[in-house]
Amino acid sequence: MAYSALLGYHRTMRLSVVLTALAPALAILWLALSPALAQNDRARDAVRSGQVRPLSQILGSVRGQVPGELLDAQLGTSGGRAVYQLRFLDAAGTVRRVTVDANTGQVISIQGGR
Repeated sequence: MAYSALLGYHRTMRLSVVLTALAPALAILWLALSPALAQNDRARDAVRSGQVRPLSQILGSVRGQVPGELLDAQLGTSGGRAVYQLRFLDAAGTVRRVTVDANTGQVISIQGGR
């Protein structure tokens, strides 16, 4: 077998070994991300159908009441109604959890840092 053909064979085998080793890790990563991806799809569908207001509108009404950087936003339900669960980090380093009615934009509760 020629030297260049032998090198090509070894490269192919190394790549095969690496891909085989990575496959389980990629499968675990996909399983870990699947719920978050599904939640994003549900939120997008709820906004498109008019069931809830877009997050950008909600943030516009909340910013005056809760200063700071938005860390996380999730759409869920509480008491039978759609709510956004928001987390903000204020200038003092305090994390505030804010629950907002997803239909009206009304702040239901603010926890932490007050």
